[in-house]
Amino acid sequence: MSIPPIDEAALAVLLARAGLPHSPEQVKAIMPGAEIVQRLLARVNAPLPREAEPALTFTVEQT
Repeated sequence: MSIPPIDEAALAVLLARAGLPHSPEQVKAIMPGAEIVQRLLARVNAPLPREAEPALTFTVEQT
């Protein structure tokens, strides 16, 4: 899943849609954090390899 990079205009629209008042200076200040969040979302939504499944990381003790 590829997310296009966010620009100031798109961030301003998202903030307005959320009902958060902002100035152009505030949008510029928020941009680095918005880019980090975008990268985090891309990683969270990416499919994991089969080896990352928890069932394969634990072994049951045999008694």
